[in-house]
Amino acid sequence: MPLEKNLSPDTAHLAHVGLEEFLYYEAFKAVRLSAFPYRRVFTSPDAPNSAPRFRSDLVSTLADEHDFKRIPPTERCALYDRDDACLLLYRHPAAPMFSLSLGCEDPVKMELLASEFEARTQLKGVIVKG
Repeated sequence: MPLEKNLSPDTAHLAHVGLEEFLYYEAFKAVRLSAFPYRRVFTSPDAPNSAPRFRSDLVSTLADEHDFKRIPPTERCALYDRDDACLLLYRHPAAPMFSLSLGCEDPVKMELLASEFEARTQLKGVIVKG
């Protein structure tokens, strides 16, 4: 049975492109990201007219510049890791919205990373406790 027949904008809330991406994303968030004591979350506004201003491709560029390695196999969302930090990029499958979560071991490095991500993406990071 084709998935499209069951999806309606009124009844379905599509959050991931597929089950594999969902599992990798949630596992990375629960296991790797939660292991870091310092975390920030950045979220783009869900207003359709703000899409050109906030671009998720900048996150991938910044991740590469800061020596994060992308973990396969997810295609739409992106999992990035390095020894002292990790980054989780979520891209909505049907809308231009995205968010990124950043985790780090060191508070000084976290501030440096967060300030650069804020400056380049124009998104404001929110500290996550816990």
